[in-house]
Amino acid sequence: MATTYDMCMLGMGPVGTTSAVCIAKQGFNVIGVDINPKRVEAFARGEAPFIEPEVNNIIKETLAKGNFRVTADAREAIRSARIIMIAVGTPTPEETGIPDLSQLDAVAKSIGEAIRDVDHQPIVVVRSTVPPGTMRGRIGKIIAEHSGKQIGEGFHIGSNPEFLREGKAVKDFFHTGRVVIGADNAQTAEAIAELYKDVIGKRVKVSVETAEFAKYVDNTWHAVKVTFANEIGRICQAFGGNPAETVDVFLADDQLNISSYYLRPGFAFGGSCLPKDTRGLLALAKQFNVTIPMVGGLLDSNEEQINQGVERIMRHEPKVVGLLGVAFKEHVDDLRESPALMVASKLMAHGIKVVAHDPFYEADEQLDLPRTDKKLTMSTLEDVLAQAEVLAQLHNIDTYNQAARSAKQPVENLTTVTNKDVHDLKETGAAKKAA
Repeated sequence: MATTYDMCMLGMGPVGTTSAVCIAKQGFNVIGVDINPKRVEAFARGEAPFIEPEVNNIIKETLAKGNFRVTADAREAIRSARIIMIAVGTPTPEETGIPDLSQLDAVAKSIGEAIRDVDHQPIVVVRSTVPPGTMRGRIGKIIAEHSGKQIGEGFHIGSNPEFLREGKAVKDFFHTGRVVIGADNAQTAEAIAELYKDVIGKRVKVSVETAEFAKYVDNTWHAVKVTFANEIGRICQAFGGNPAETVDVFLADDQLNISSYYLRPGFAFGGSCLPKDTRGLLALAKQFNVTIPMVGGLLDSNEEQINQGVERIMRHEPKVVGLLGVAFKEHVDDLRESPALMVASKLMAHGIKVVAHDPFYEADEQLDLPRTDKKLTMSTLEDVLAQAEVLAQLHNIDTYNQAARSAKQPVENLTTVTNKDVHDLKETGAAKKAA
């Protein structure tokens, strides 16, 4: 059957409704589906079943133009739509935090049954907040099971998370930081992107799984910001400071504080400032009996990053490890609280010999190692490459990048997180779970 609607929205709660009517406002033919008859009746009257500024006006406008309506007949709506978007609830119980995906499962079954004999290849897009892998590993499989069709052949999958704030949802829809589009191919991505033709904001096209994860990352980051501000405010009030003035000073720096700096996954922090001042802030809070659990976990989390780096190296069961870079970061000679030296200490504690190179230290120089009375003897780069069974790259500089590319032995690059690292972590997690 031919498609009648550009998009079908399954679930007409605040997210589904705002998204559906804003897409219809751009001229697309949109049909919404909701199993609650009272909601369907409200839409027929030109009203949303909830309060959200501007939404009712858009409902009335699009109803009058004839390119938006809501029905309880999911089957016909699904069968007649080019893009099927899912916006049902995925609540997370406080006890476990594991999302309840039962509504998604039911919707996926309905989609599969409805598209079994359609002659087009619909695009099924999840807009609900879901764990990464849900669309491909769960929803897509249910649709395939009940439709007799395969992902990428009989239908296509995508992810299009929403970033709409209640009370400002319409404004956020049309003026956004970015529209995130997860898809397996360019055609699917373009079809989803077209739904936002009048929207001001970047289009970010990524994998389905990355798009699914984006909402978790965003909202957790916002929670981090709120918690950080509150913990700083508690300390400030405790010693009689001015919280508003303190935050104004912090926000005045948009080069480092309010920026993308320090937000790339990589290795642990070190140096003369971050560890020292984090401990100083914790001591200040303790002095005034102020509890700041989020800040309190920073140093433990940093140590865990070092531990995971050591685990990656030891996975190769080496007798000799070569460190490429020992200062706390590249382009400096500062050894204070260097994560690289911590790696050396932990490896030596396991009886592993460590040879190291750094462009700012001469061969045969001996460096004190943290938490031990042992020393690390520096070597030439040639000696490190010759002796080491495994290389651990701690600095992202051309010399080491070139050495890593031409190395005959395994190289663990601890300067960044790669797709290989993610795969390895998945494998490790699966192994632990099985054990």
